[in-house]
Amino acid sequence: MFRAVMGYLSADAAGMAAEAQAECLLALEEMDAVKTAARAKILGAFTAAQGYAADADYSPRSWLIHRTRITRGAAAGHLAWARRAAAHPRVAAALADGEISESYARKICEWGDKLPRDCRDAADAILLAAAQAGADLTDLVELAAEMYARSLPAPDEDDPDQAFEDRKVTVETTFDGAGVLTGDLTPECAAVVTAVLESLAAPTGAEDTRTREQRYHDALQEAMRSL
Repeated sequence: MFRAVMGYLSADAAGMAAEAQAECLLALEEMDAVKTAARAKILGAFTAAQGYAADADYSPRSWLIHRTRITRGAAAGHLAWARRAAAHPRVAAALADGEISESYARKICEWGDKLPRDCRDAADAILLAAAQAGADLTDLVELAAEMYARSLPAPDEDDPDQAFEDRKVTVETTFDGAGVLTGDLTPECAAVVTAVLESLAAPTGAEDTRTREQRYHDALQEAMRSL
């Protein structure tokens, strides 16, 4: 039924009015979220029961690659969502209800994973409520960074200003214009910087071969250009 509906919609896409096209795009994004939640739940159960062994595959990733004919990167992405759904049930439920997009849900899970385990469920609830109330990604980054900063250990009471006094950032350029960035950040600054870079440094797809450090570099450049 789903394939039939998709075929019907795409067959006359050019003939739709702009309003109808917009409605379809909104609905498709919602369906993508529901699909992600459904796949994560089914794949989690399939993995727990070792269903892949029935086809002589040694892991769920191998089964996905060989049986569904997807790339290693795509298989890793599906399995990552199975793990996220288990660790973040509130986010998985919001996805299943189509209340949040897959990309926003992924970022909420990534930010929550940086918090102490006993804080994650409450953080997920706060970030989901903010997203459903209309907060954009920048608002969510700031909220996640604040929660992360508050979760850090309290500073040394004997020297509360030490981290503040030692803060510094230096940028040195070489003769050809390349730069070297170094610094000592306060916990609050480190939390914000980390949250911003994480939000902008996600791989763009299975074919994105950049290292994590290269993605952080590109994320820093994008953040500075945006500002």
